[in-house]
Amino acid sequence: MAFRTFGWVQNPSDFTKLKKTVQVFDPQSKQYEELDKHIINNVIYFDSDKERLQEELDNKVSEFTYGDLVGTSRNKEGKSPKKRKDAIANSLLQVTILPQSANTKGKFYTDNWTADGFLRWAVSLDFVSYNREKDLFKITELGKKLSQTADGSAEEMEVLQDAMLSYPPATRVLSLLAKSKQPLTKFAIGNKLGFIGEKGFTSYNEDLMIEWLKSAATKKEHDKIKSDVEGTSDKYARMIAGWLSKLKFVKKHTNKYELDDGRTISGFQTYSITGQGLHAIKRANGASKNSTKPKYVLWEFLAIAGKQDSEQTRDFVRTRRAKIIVGLSHHHTISALIDFLSNEGIEVDESLLNSEIKKLISFGLRIKQNGNSITLQDNVVGIDIPNQTFTPTEADLDSERIKNHYRKITNLPEKYIELLDIAFDHHRHQDFEIITAGLFKECYGLSSIHLGGQNKPDGVVFNSNFGIILDTKAYEKGYGMHINQIDEMCRYIEDNKQRDRIRQPNEWWNNFDDNIPENKFYYLWVSGKFLPKFNEQLKQTHYRTGSNGGGLEVSQLLLGADAVMKGALNVNNLPTYMHNNVIQLV
Repeated sequence: MAFRTFGWVQNPSDFTKLKKTVQVFDPQSKQYEELDKHIINNVIYFDSDKERLQEELDNKVSEFTYGDLVGTSRNKEGKSPKKRKDAIANSLLQVTILPQSANTKGKFYTDNWTADGFLRWAVSLDFVSYNREKDLFKITELGKKLSQTADGSAEEMEVLQDAMLSYPPATRVLSLLAKSKQPLTKFAIGNKLGFIGEKGFTSYNEDLMIEWLKSAATKKEHDKIKSDVEGTSDKYARMIAGWLSKLKFVKKHTNKYELDDGRTISGFQTYSITGQGLHAIKRANGASKNSTKPKYVLWEFLAIAGKQDSEQTRDFVRTRRAKIIVGLSHHHTISALIDFLSNEGIEVDESLLNSEIKKLISFGLRIKQNGNSITLQDNVVGIDIPNQTFTPTEADLDSERIKNHYRKITNLPEKYIELLDIAFDHHRHQDFEIITAGLFKECYGLSSIHLGGQNKPDGVVFNSNFGIILDTKAYEKGYGMHINQIDEMCRYIEDNKQRDRIRQPNEWWNNFDDNIPENKFYYLWVSGKFLPKFNEQLKQTHYRTGSNGGGLEVSQLLLGADAVMKGALNVNNLPTYMHNNVIQLV
C-alpha cells in the first residue's frame, strides 16, 4: 500500500495545464488523443516506456499508476542525471505539462517534480481520485465536467470556482481576507494557515520581514528577501491567493515602503477579497450545515511530515486528525470527543486535542468551540482512513510530550513551541533565525530585526535601553565550542563598537536604536542545548572583547517569553542576566 501526500501544493499555478492534467484521464479529450496519436511516440525516450504507455492509450485506459503519470528523473543512460536538463521524458504528465520555453528550446516535456505537483493539485481539487491500495489514479465526475468544458469558457470558470470552494485551505484564505479590513501579505495569511507549528507549515513574522526588507543594503539583497525568503505556509498562502486571483475571488496589490532617508522601495504583494469572492465564501459557508458547500478532505491532506520525517509518525497524525473530524460529526463536547478517540485507540488529553482543533481550523474547517461544547460547522466528504495501525517513533512521541507540556504551562503561540524541534534541526537554520527573531518581537515586546547574510549577525534585538547581537545555532546533539564562531561574534562586537564604514561597509549596526548607551550592548547565542565546552566560548568572547553576554537555550527562551507576557519578568532586566554564562531566566 502506498502512502502519498496531497492537499498541499507549492508551485503549480497554471489552470490551463491543470485542465490538461485532468484530460490525461479522459479518453474523450483532445489531450488524450494527442498523447495517443503523436506525443508518446515522438517525445517519450525509452522504447520500453513508449510501448507500455502507447498500449495503454490505444486500449483507452483511463486509470494510471503513479509511475505512469509522474515518472522518474533519468538520463539517456538510465541513471540519475547530474543536471535537470539532462533528464529524459518517461511519463504521461511529463509530456503533457510543457515548459514555457518548449517552442523556443524544443524541449517538449517537464521534470517529474513538476508532474507530481500538478497531479497533487488535481487530486486536491477532487478532479482526480486516488486508490491508495493499488496506487492508481482516475478521473472523477467533477474532473470529467472540467475536461469537457470549452477552453476559456464561463462553464470552465464555474467548475474551477466550484472546486476551489470545496478545498479547505482556499476557503481558509478567503475567510481570512473576508474578515480583514485591509489587504494582507502572504505572511499575515500564512501565519494563520495550515497545521501551524509543524515542519512543513512555517510562517515568518510580517513586521520582521518588512523591517528586514527595509534594511537590505543592496538591490540584490532586497530582491532575494522579497522573492526567495518565506516560510512554507507563506508559500502556500501566496500560491492559493494566486489561484483565487485567477478565479476572480481575490485581487492582488503592489506595495511601496518608505525608508528613513525618504527613498521608497517595492514591498511585499498584498491580497484582498473581491465582491465576487465575498459572495462565494458566504454562499459556500451557507446559513446552516445542510446548505454549506461540502469540504473535500482526504486522509492524505492531514499531515506532511513527522519530527524525524517518519512515515509512521506522519500517518499516525493523519489518522488522529481524521478520527477527530469523524468524531466531531456525532460528538459535541470535548469530553465526549476524548472518549470517542480513546475507544478508537487514540489517546489525547484536552491540551493536545485543543491544539489539534486549532490546527484543523487553520487548515480550513469551521469548528466552533465554546468551553466544553464543540461543533463542526462543515459537511466533510472524502475521508477514508486506512485500516492500519501506525506507530510513531519514540523520538516523535518524546517530542510531542515535551511540546504538550509547554502548551499546558505557557500561553505561547504554537509556532513558537515548534522551536523546541527546530532548534535541533540544522536543515532549518533559517527558520530558527527568523522565528527566534519573531519571538523576541511578538512575545518579549522588543524591537527585533533579522539580518542574516554575509558579514552580519543573525539579528539584532533591542529597545532604547539596551541592544543584543543575536546568533542562533541549530545542532542536533547540542552546541559546544567553535573557535571560528567566537571569531565571528568578536568581529560583530567590534564592528558595533567602532562603527567604521570602511571596516564594515554594510553598517548593520544602524539597525539599533540611536539612544542605546555605548556600554549597554550585549551578545547572545541561542541554541537548543549547550554542551559543557560552550562555557569556554563565552569566557573567550568576554576576554577578547570586554563585552558581556550569554547563551540561552530554547526552553528558557520560551519560558522567558511566557513570563514577560504574563508580567512575571520585566524585559528591561534582561541585561542583568548577561554574565557570560548559560542564562536561566525562569
